[in-house]
Amino acid sequence: AAAAPRAGGSAQWTAPGCDRVRALCCDPSTEPCTRPGAARVLLLSLGAIAGASAAAILFALGDRLAKGDPATLMVGTGAVAGAGALLGMLAGRTIGDGPMVDDRVRRETLGLSLVGAGSTVTSERRPPLMSLRAAPTWWFRDGTSRMRLLADVGGWLGAERQVDPRPQQLVGGARPVALQQRRTTVGLALDFATMLPYPVSRRSSRLGRAELRWRPEVQLRRDRLDLAGQSPRSIERTMLLPLLVGARWYVSPRQRFTFMLGPRFDIVSYSQPGDRTLSRGKPVVAPLYAEAWYDLDVPFTARPRRDGRARRAGVTGLLSLGYVHSRFDGRGINFGPVIGFLGPVHVEWSLRVRPRGSKTAVQASLGAIVGNGLATVATVGAVLPDLRTPTRPRRRRSTKP
Repeated sequence: AAAAPRAGGSAQWTAPGCDRVRALCCDPSTEPCTRPGAARVLLLSLGAIAGASAAAILFALGDRLAKGDPATLMVGTGAVAGAGALLGMLAGRTIGDGPMVDDRVRRETLGLSLVGAGSTVTSERRPPLMSLRAAPTWWFRDGTSRMRLLADVGGWLGAERQVDPRPQQLVGGARPVALQQRRTTVGLALDFATMLPYPVSRRSSRLGRAELRWRPEVQLRRDRLDLAGQSPRSIERTMLLPLLVGARWYVSPRQRFTFMLGPRFDIVSYSQPGDRTLSRGKPVVAPLYAEAWYDLDVPFTARPRRDGRARRAGVTGLLSLGYVHSRFDGRGINFGPVIGFLGPVHVEWSLRVRPRGSKTAVQASLGAIVGNGLATVATVGAVLPDLRTPTRPRRRRSTKP
C-alpha cells in the first residue's frame, strides 16, 4: 500500500491498482495486505465447485453409495462455504472487514452447557443434556502456535422415555413405556494450531492468512437401557479421531473458514441383561468425520464513545455457522429418501463481556442444532488467562489462532 498526499498535506491510504478503498483492495487496517472481496469470491467458487462435484458423483453412482460417502461430505462443506461467503459479503458491506478484534471470542475456559430437545410424541420424554466444559490454552514460545485442551463431561438430566405406539396397547388412554434410557457423555481433545508464514506463495498473496490444525479426539457415550419386561443393560459407544487435521483460512480480518477431516474408528461395548460388566469391542473403521465452520466477529465497542470517556467494558460478538459430518449422537438432516447420510447443521451466537483492565471475562452463547428436529443450545462460562503466554512479542494480538 502507498500513501498519496492530500491537498492539506495529510496522507490518504491507497492500494496498488485501486483508486479508492474497496473490498477488492487491501484493508488499510491490516498488515500484511488482505483482500477480503477476492478471498470471499474464491471461497464461494470453491463451495460451488464442491456442490457441483458432489451432485455429479451422486447422480453417477446412484444407490451404490455407502454411508459416509465423500460426496455427501462435500455437500455440507460446500454449503457452509457458500453460505458463509455470502454472509461475509453482507457483513463486509454493513459492519466492515477490519480491523482485527483483539479480544476475539473463543471457547470459554470454564463453562456450563445445556442442550434441550423436546419430543412431539405424546407421553414420550427427551431430557436435556447438561455438560461441564473446560478449555485451558497453552502458548508455545514462538507466539504463533498454541495447544488447547477441550474437555466435556455431562449427561442427561433424567431418563429418556419411549412408549409403545401400537393402539391395541392403550391402557386407560395412556401408552405403556417401552424403553427408558439414561446417558453419560465424555469428550476429550487436544487442539493444536500453528500459523503459516504469509504469504505462502505469490499466488496466495493478499488472500488472507492460514493456520494448520490437528485435533486428536475421543468421544464416549454410555447408555443405560431399561427395556420393558427385561433386566437393565449398558451399551458404550466410543469414537476415536486420532488423525483429525485441517486448516483455518482468515478470509478477512474478522472472518474465518475452518475445515477439518479425518478417519474415524468406533468401538462398541455392551453388557448382558442384568450385568454391569462390559464386553469390550474392537475398533472398526467408520465413515469419514469432517467439520466445516464459518466464523464472523462483531465488535460492539471498537469505536470510542462520542463523549470521549473510556468504556467500562469491551463487548465482542461471534456468529458461527457450521456443519458436522457425523451422526454419532443420532442427529442428522433427512429429506425425502436421503436418510442417514448428512450430519447436523449448527448455528450459534456468542457474546463476550470483559470489564476494562480485567484479566477475566464473561461469555454466553445461544444456538441451535438442526438435525432430526431442532435442539437449542445455551452456554455460559468464564474466560480466564491462558496458562502460558508467549515470551516473544507478537505483531498483533488479534492473530491468535
